[in-house]
Amino acid sequence: MWGALLAASIAGWLHQLTATPGSNGTLFGHGVRGGQAMIATLRHRLIRVPARLTRHAGALDLELPSGHHLLKKILARLHALPAMP
Repeated sequence: MWGALLAASIAGWLHQLTATPGSNGTLFGHGVRGGQAMIATLRHRLIRVPARLTRHAGALDLELPSGHHLLKKILARLHALPAMP
């Protein structure tokens, strides 16, 4: 049960980070079809991305294939969130 709750919470957070609300309250963006959040679409566009983690000059770099910019946007939004006190 806890695993299912954690998965649902993470899916909800990912949809909040990727979708933008429209003027009438429906969501637009990645992982959204007809205003409904679709976890399979989000998983395909965000989680199933073939990436390579490399180390260069002591720093870790995430190399994504061309055309996969959603993960970079999500990571930038996560870094922009305010830190908890």
